[in-house]
Amino acid sequence: MDRAMIAEAAIRRIDAWLRQHAPRARAVLRPPASETDLAAAQEAVGRQLPPDLRAWWLYADGARFGLDVDGGTLIPPGFVPYSVDQALESRRLWMDVARQLALFDQLEAFISSENNRPAGTRCDTWLPAWLPVATNGGGGNLFVDLRGGPKHGCVMEFYRDVGAMAEHEWADMAAMLYDIADRLAENEAYLDDAGRIFWP
Repeated sequence: MDRAMIAEAAIRRIDAWLRQHAPRARAVLRPPASETDLAAAQEAVGRQLPPDLRAWWLYADGARFGLDVDGGTLIPPGFVPYSVDQALESRRLWMDVARQLALFDQLEAFISSENNRPAGTRCDTWLPAWLPVATNGGGGNLFVDLRGGPKHGCVMEFYRDVGAMAEHEWADMAAMLYDIADRLAENEAYLDDAGRIFWP
């Protein structure tokens, strides 16, 4: 079974669980992204989007979140999915921060070198081949690493204070979605009185 099929099967399980147990969390998911949105993301990153990431955004273009719209955190341990537009804006901001905080003159050469290392390799500086997919709302992002190599498409965490974590969180978006579906089915998530999802 390919990554898109695994992702789509997991998405169906997630959607069924949300409809039955957490309609508020389901209601804050945005309508599907368009092919135009996905093409814009692909053009911005300059690399093909993995089929499982496409499957996710074709199900829901992220989630609405804010003080008046809050479904909790669909992605453990505490992340809210980005829309394509939010992902590209977050990526642009992280790249701007990297340039502003650079402590050496050879930043572009360094970024180019790191951007060509294998996917899954950690870096303290945001790289162009990283595409955010979710936020914790406090300076942390989940991103898909679109560099080459055996770990192409892995999902990693990035925090403004420490950079990318040393180990990838999931092998790919399909694995992330499958894990979420399993954890929801096993009642690992909990719902507050307002029907928002949180993780222990």
